[in-house]
Amino acid sequence: MSRSRVCAALVLLAILAACQSPSPPARSTSSDTPAVLAARALAAGRYAEAAQLYREALGEASGKMELHYGLAVASSYLDRRDDAIREFRWVLQYGSPSATEVEASRQWLMRAGALPPAVYAAADPARSEKERTAGNASLEGQAVFAEGGQTPQPMQRQQLFLVGQPNSPTQRERYNLRTDEHGNFKFPDVVPGPYKLTNRLAGQPTWRLRVELKPSEVKVLELTPANSVGSLDDFPEPQAEAKQ
Repeated sequence: MSRSRVCAALVLLAILAACQSPSPPARSTSSDTPAVLAARALAAGRYAEAAQLYREALGEASGKMELHYGLAVASSYLDRRDDAIREFRWVLQYGSPSATEVEASRQWLMRAGALPPAVYAAADPARSEKERTAGNASLEGQAVFAEGGQTPQPMQRQQLFLVGQPNSPTQRERYNLRTDEHGNFKFPDVVPGPYKLTNRLAGQPTWRLRVELKPSEVKVLELTPANSVGSLDDFPEPQAEAKQ
């Protein structure tokens, strides 16, 4: 069992305590909510079913921490790493600091090497994650790359640019930052809409991707050789952009 799965197993009781009644009936009843059914499926090891039920429950209560945590645990058992990271990070960012789920999420992310990076230079570097403007989005992930078939390594202190697109609500928006020593990055407070994400505004970049951010979305995007310009280029024609 992987370290991530071990961590999820260690904290499974927290999600069961939060989402399931102390003495659930042996069989489903018409009054059972998706949240209750999801917790029951998770306890029984039916992880795919649990994940689907948690998504249904989140459709009705998108801000409920216990549901994000349950989906994170189910996703970790299904080896859906990106989904698990996104949901555990949501719990870590928005949950009460004293909640068991928050500390469990922190431990899982630490073991997975996926703790959210600190807030680096962006439109307002003094703003904390807790102060994200209502309705704005965030974009985070890790940048790794290698030349000539070598093993990809974290891109330390790599400059990244998030550039709003013409004729859209983001046309005047510009954000930039540098990755940390592990290649992690986070744009914490971004006006929703379409953007170009790249590491160079002039010359040949490593990445040049179109990113659509929805209101209040917490989006995880890993930058790897698989979505570099050698494999995927959403803006094949270089665009001149004024530096701020």
